[in-house]
Amino acid sequence: MASVSGMRGLFAGAVIAAAALFAGPTTAVAHGGVALEQDECVLRIGPNTMHFIGYQRSGEEAEFCEDIANTGPTVIALTAVSPDLRDMAIGIRIVKDVGEEKEKVDLDAVTVAYIAPKVYHNGAMTFEHDFKKAGHYVGIVTVRDDLGNEWVSRFPFSVGLYTFWGMIEYILYAVGFVSLIGLMWWTLRATARKKPAAGDAIA
Repeated sequence: MASVSGMRGLFAGAVIAAAALFAGPTTAVAHGGVALEQDECVLRIGPNTMHFIGYQRSGEEAEFCEDIANTGPTVIALTAVSPDLRDMAIGIRIVKDVGEEKEKVDLDAVTVAYIAPKVYHNGAMTFEHDFKKAGHYVGIVTVRDDLGNEWVSRFPFSVGLYTFWGMIEYILYAVGFVSLIGLMWWTLRATARKKPAAGDAIA
């Protein structure tokens, strides 16, 4: 049977491991046309894919691929994964999330940023936009080949809003961390109680 000191060592090691897990790299619950694959945000558009990433310079620089924590200047970069995209025109429009029906009525009225389709032979498109208002938005990425074929991918995201789904991962980490501490504490106490009982039996 393990000694109390041994159990304490195991307990300390588990706490350190759990803390490292809790503070480690995060993954996101994907929605829209964006998915998280091997720690990279991948935007699917028709038969093609591209990496999608953004970051903000204000305060501590933080990357994101969906919901943006704060308002302010934000850099967004799209990088072609599929080689065919290097010969296609890539454009993006960011609109307020008012629903597709209202959006179609007056697209310009709900547009907050627009980069016209253009061919990027290096496969990378980068632009900066200053989000002045918190709220829900939709990114609309368009790619067009030289034959006139066009594909569109939409992905909703929020700016400056703390949503349940945006915090769910941290909640799960916290629950797991607290549960692990509780389990190890219970095991340690159970072991400590059994040791005196075993000594009394021998006596």
